[in-house]
Amino acid sequence: MNRSADDGGGGHTPISPLMVPMLLLGIIVGFFAGYFFVWWGLLAVIAVIVIAASMVFSGRDRDGATGAVAGVVMGYGGVILLALFRGVL
Repeated sequence: MNRSADDGGGGHTPISPLMVPMLLLGIIVGFFAGYFFVWWGLLAVIAVIVIAASMVFSGRDRDGATGAVAGVVMGYGGVILLALFRGVL
């Protein structure tokens, strides 16, 4: 059975143009915060989450805020996991 694109079952959801740049910027910020400041970098992660939450609640770009939070958590978490596995922490 073939479905056409007009059925509504096969469409895709467009994302904001800010999603990818904010994701990459978040990864960079999270990596450097975890690498240079280790536990103080957690404050940078919390600050980005608070800023992103305020962006969402004020009605601004939700996709960009999600990308920033995901990027920072991935960057910081990656550095901390690497430090744990290498026995530095």
